[in-house]
Amino acid sequence: MKCPKCNKEWIAEIFWGYPSNMNSLEEQLGKKEIVLGGCIVTNHDPKWECNECHHRWGERDD
Repeated sequence: MKCPKCNKEWIAEIFWGYPSNMNSLEEQLGKKEIVLGGCIVTNHDPKWECNECHHRWGERDD
């Protein structure tokens, strides 16, 4: 997968909501496999974020 804005391949999935256990996410956060999206979840939240340009896109799965 590539970022539609900068064409880079370093992409993270956005984690939406309040994590119940941050310890379980630390490794993925450190590798930037996931990024935190926030606690307020709507019907129009993006699923992906580019680790290079921080562009967000896609549709979050429920």
